[in-house]
Amino acid sequence: MTLQINTRVDSITWPLNQNLTNQEIISQLELTVTENGQLISNDNLSINKKAVNRSEAGVYPIIITAIGSNNEYATKKIQAWVTDKNNVSSNDRPPVHPTPAPQYKTPAQTPSPKKKSKKKGVYIVLGVLVLLIAIIFGISACQAHNDTVQNEQAQSNALNNTNSKLDNLSEQNKQLMQQNKELQNAINNYKQDQNKEELQNQLDQIKNENQQLKNNAANNQALQNQIDQLGSTIDQIKQNPNQADSLLNQMKNNQNEFMQNLNATFQKLVSDFQQLIGK
Repeated sequence: MTLQINTRVDSITWPLNQNLTNQEIISQLELTVTENGQLISNDNLSINKKAVNRSEAGVYPIIITAIGSNNEYATKKIQAWVTDKNNVSSNDRPPVHPTPAPQYKTPAQTPSPKKKSKKKGVYIVLGVLVLLIAIIFGISACQAHNDTVQNEQAQSNALNNTNSKLDNLSEQNKQLMQQNKELQNAINNYKQDQNKEELQNQLDQIKNENQQLKNNAANNQALQNQIDQLGSTIDQIKQNPNQADSLLNQMKNNQNEFMQNLNATFQKLVSDFQQLIGK
């Protein structure tokens, strides 16, 4: 499967002190998602904008993740330019230069107290300007450091969120495999004792576990398909116990193909995120 996130541009404009919805971001990017060259819905689209500091002008990363019909992942990193359209940002202002002190021609006689007071006032103004410039540069350096920390934290959160999704998917798949083993054991026991009542009880228990797993995997269509197939196989075996082997083998063949797709999805997702965070 080939899943791809497409955008007309790689950056958006984010108004200062305002919030943008996911739909507004999608609209600015003119974003679409294709799978095997065909347009698909944006319902499974995740937009991580935690790194954006909307109260401070600057450039921040946004990470977009799309999930395909068979758990295939695609990611794209774009930039958000936080700007105030009504005012020129401090980065665009010309640098502040101290005003040179005026030159006075000192007469031969001793300067009057009035001239001394005026000259002292000029020095005080210059001193205040220098202090303000130093404070501004200090604040800018501190903000740049904070921006870097926030960007790194956002990337770490995105990776942790994806790892959590992978862990949940892996755990749900283990539960599905365990239910397969329980079904196989129930069939083997029936072959030995031909006890239909005991087989029906075991099948009912597995069906209950199957329904619980389906509820937990509500956000994963591909895994739900496999869960539904196990439930359908259980129902067919309950009606025709003598055909249990053929029904079970048919289900296993389909699940083998699913596991191959799932493994490929895991590998691609890990590769994409390692490239995204520069590892």
